[in-house]
Amino acid sequence: MHPIELGRTLIIVNPVAQSGKAAAAADRLGRFLALYSHDASAFHVKRTERPRHATELAAAASGFDTVLALGGDGVVHEVANGLMRIEPGTRPTLGVVPVGSGNDFARSLGLTDVADVSGTDFSPLLHSAPRPCDILRVAYGAADGAPGSTAVEYALETVSFGLDAAIAMDTHAMRRRTKLTGTPLYLASGLKTFGSGYRTFASTVRIDGEAPRPLETIIFAVQNGATYGSGFRICPDADISDGELDICYATGPVPRAVALPVFLSAKNGAHTASKHVHAMRAKRIELTLAEDGYPIQVDGERLSARTLSIEVVPHAMTPREALVDAVTRARRVNRAPRRARARHAPSLLRAVRA
Repeated sequence: MHPIELGRTLIIVNPVAQSGKAAAAADRLGRFLALYSHDASAFHVKRTERPRHATELAAAASGFDTVLALGGDGVVHEVANGLMRIEPGTRPTLGVVPVGSGNDFARSLGLTDVADVSGTDFSPLLHSAPRPCDILRVAYGAADGAPGSTAVEYALETVSFGLDAAIAMDTHAMRRRTKLTGTPLYLASGLKTFGSGYRTFASTVRIDGEAPRPLETIIFAVQNGATYGSGFRICPDADISDGELDICYATGPVPRAVALPVFLSAKNGAHTASKHVHAMRAKRIELTLAEDGYPIQVDGERLSARTLSIEVVPHAMTPREALVDAVTRARRVNRAPRRARARHAPSLLRAVRA
């Protein structure tokens, strides 16, 4: 597929992603697209200057055919929220150029299997096609539900609260301190959080309008795609275009020595065999958290709330998915995390001790 089919394209880049590598990658991408399309004027690069700037830029992009988000999960999340402010009939196609530490939505599009994340390989754009996908609408607010206290956020990949969200929040500081990225970063933060912050989280849950029920959980994830935490397959059968939420939670209390192996086995989706883990699909879920201050993440970004109402919006977004052959797709599903853990074990131990 030729990149000229991207049409008029806005490239939104977080220049500080990957310690500044994304800024240079954006310049290379602009030259790459101009070379293959023979029309440099069709591609415009905008660099974010502050938090939420990518949302503002994407919301004003109705005159473009494609918006490319270059960076990690944070900039992709912001761009998607901006695109959702544009009417469906004029909403641009979303392209993702993964240059980050997590890249989970890019993984759902098959992009991390056909390109590295250094910002030097843009060939997947030549072999990608638009694919309608769902998005999660997250209405959140304070416990009292006072008028004006509810806001809306959209998630392309994941929403979670509890220990998994605490791990996601810890990765930001640990990445700056240790320079770890990807799976090693998430594993290191996971081991640290299990060591110092292990606990359960009480909530009341209502799924698809059924009667509310109290739960005591260690983790609670609502997914559009299969992974979070740089490839942890928390909902291994999730499909970003099936019109449903995938829900996975682990009930407690259970001893830390029992919970930690279950957490580690989520790398390849084996955690679903545990009697403490529950998985289901739904269209809508409503959560009331028992306390203020619970860790909550939306596509890896921190959220503060006591109530969450999450529903799927079918086929609201049209991202470009990598066209991969059957061998590559099978490799993605069967990739063994044990080798990755062994390869990164020394750096993980150093990070946890830091």
